[in-house]
Amino acid sequence: MPGTNEAWGWHPRTLVVDNYDSYTYNLVALLTDAARAHYSSFGGSGEASIEETERRAQEHIIVIRNDEYSWETVRDSILPHVDNVVISPGPGTPARREDVGVGRDIIAHTQRDGHPVLGVCLGHQMIAHEYGAKVDQSVVPVHGQTSSIDVLDDSCLFHGIPSGFCAVRYHSLTVTRMSSSLRVLARAAGTVEHAGRMVASTDIMGIRHNTLPLWGVQFHPESVCSEHGARLLANFAQLTRMAVGRLHVLRIPPHVQSMSVQARDQRVWERTPTEPRFSLVARRVELHGVVDAGARVFAHVHSSDWAPVWLDGSDNSGMSVLASSAHAATVRYSVHSQQVRVVRATGPGTEDTLYVQTLSEPFWTWMQRTVDATRCVDSVGPAFRCGWIGHFAYEMKDDGSGDRGSESAVDAQLTFVDRCVVVEPDCAWVLALVRRAVDVEHEWLNQACGFASTAEAEAWVHGQTQRVREALDVDVPDPEPLHVQMRPLMDRATYLDAIRTAQQLIAQGESYEICLTNEFQGLIAPGQMSARQAYLRMRQNNPAPFGAFIWDSSNQSGILSCSPERFQRTRVDSETEIEMKPIKGTSRREPRPFLSNEYDEWREEDERRKQELLSSVKERAENLMIVDLIRHDLNTISHSVRVERLMHIESFARVHQMVTTVRARSCAGVVECLAHCFPPGSMTGAPKTRTTQIISQLENRRRGVYSGVLGYFSTHGRSDWAVVIRTAVVADGRMSVGTGGALTILSEPKAEWAEVETKLHATMADSVSP
Repeated sequence: MPGTNEAWGWHPRTLVVDNYDSYTYNLVALLTDAARAHYSSFGGSGEASIEETERRAQEHIIVIRNDEYSWETVRDSILPHVDNVVISPGPGTPARREDVGVGRDIIAHTQRDGHPVLGVCLGHQMIAHEYGAKVDQSVVPVHGQTSSIDVLDDSCLFHGIPSGFCAVRYHSLTVTRMSSSLRVLARAAGTVEHAGRMVASTDIMGIRHNTLPLWGVQFHPESVCSEHGARLLANFAQLTRMAVGRLHVLRIPPHVQSMSVQARDQRVWERTPTEPRFSLVARRVELHGVVDAGARVFAHVHSSDWAPVWLDGSDNSGMSVLASSAHAATVRYSVHSQQVRVVRATGPGTEDTLYVQTLSEPFWTWMQRTVDATRCVDSVGPAFRCGWIGHFAYEMKDDGSGDRGSESAVDAQLTFVDRCVVVEPDCAWVLALVRRAVDVEHEWLNQACGFASTAEAEAWVHGQTQRVREALDVDVPDPEPLHVQMRPLMDRATYLDAIRTAQQLIAQGESYEICLTNEFQGLIAPGQMSARQAYLRMRQNNPAPFGAFIWDSSNQSGILSCSPERFQRTRVDSETEIEMKPIKGTSRREPRPFLSNEYDEWREEDERRKQELLSSVKERAENLMIVDLIRHDLNTISHSVRVERLMHIESFARVHQMVTTVRARSCAGVVECLAHCFPPGSMTGAPKTRTTQIISQLENRRRGVYSGVLGYFSTHGRSDWAVVIRTAVVADGRMSVGTGGALTILSEPKAEWAEVETKLHATMADSVSP
């Protein structure tokens, strides 16, 4: 029969019902790994066999959201083609229909159909609720902490899993009373932190129905810090085999696969290969030990630039890019109007419009095609070889969602840099692009991007190289202190009330972690010169790997950033390699003393604060929640997600930060990779969809550039984007600085306000806040 092949053996076909959680695709990854392992044992080791194994693994899993199809459609069109169902975690309560959707019908249908179901967290609670158990708020909510799990019955789901294994918990609700139709398989043991002390926790962690093929686990087997998750899902596969009773091999038919979230996503991101449009002229300049060459080039080469663009690795650990948006093509997009506009600045406050279109697709997919259309032939050079520099505002999270955003806002702005200077620790590069071909689809590219001839590009590179060499001898004076009286939009009392409201919502099961932020505003002299001086002071006080000064001449506004947090870096060879480095966990750091006799005492205190941060249950829980969220985001586009370094401390001038490094490989394009992980989970909390809705209610303001991302797409396939934190936005003589922190059930409101002030001080050391 079509779709069968006994030589490949039997493996269950699984429907995953996503309850709009931010960990669902970690479960999908575990299921895919299990299918991949099964089929690799049959398929051999050749390249063709590996591809066939991957194809078969993908054909055995379908993901749908809990509200996108009616129960009748799921019952008649999907369930006949799967062997079992996994119901994901998610926000809310099992008693509320809008939180659980079609998952409730699937659980109830098991009485007649016999499809085995595994519920995780909310899915577990749904099974309990459907069959008469009571689900209520836990006396001790637990989010991001590990517990020892006592196995009480190892005959089925927990077969071969040792009692006392560690598992991560994210839940505020729990099964408080069992029904006669259900049996307890596992309980939590030991203690967890709650209200500043360690308390016992014995919540029910695993259940099964006495007669029906229904199992549930309250913990998260898919978390990076949980043990035996793969074994638990292997046991569920074996239980399915026993319940289904058939051994012939079937795959999910293509017409059913097309109903999945993954299939629709692939159709949205379909790409057509394009030939490289540019060639690169490059010249290398040795620095000969010159310190802070980026600042020297900025001061000398861009002293009169009315539209400077400076990506500034001011901690000297990486790369700086110095360019200008003067006479360059700049793309602007508004979520509200869904209009993309391409302009070219012709002078301070003046510009020509090159292209306007109202999109019927997400801006992200339009931008992916545009990045593909502006590639450069392979060449030698730095990590950035000209390309797109700019930002995506936090509100880009709503693009394509139906939420129209603010009418006057620009939610994405990127400038095509076709000439620039790139400064690395030991050398500088002077770069220029030359057009190789005419682009029929993007006519505006022919007008504004790249030099028309190699001779013109080489002439510019020659002249700019001379200016760079001159700049290396320029002394950059220390900037003057900038005293700005910063006042919060939410005063201390209002912010503390918002924290308490957030924690009530967490206790009700609406979120695991909520990243609440505030905005501080102050007055500054209007114009670019005062903004320049403010940024130079910021980078002196708080050097950071992802600094930036970008001045928009059209509306006389600027972004001044000293961000320490990489959001996402990609490089492309045969696949796209992705790196993300979320920061969660912050401790104030005192400046290093000038006097040598004070150094030992300072170093001892500095080390104590680092260790205190590293051992904090609360901070580790915050970090873990975002790490698991990022793994989920990457698993939507990747077949290989790995945590390289979990929860280590990176120290900056004013703060210590807890950082985790996550890497993945993918066939997705660089814009697609960014879009699937946007907005930064470290600035939202989890689950993303429900939590961003909560944030909108609590903050009642537009975040704008803050909490978005800033960085570049290079013409040779690399990209590097930072989370926009430790950042000031200047416009019309007003400076605004966003700052905030992640809230969990363990957060102490007064300490959270202190963290807000610490981060404000790290951004604007000269600022004064009431």
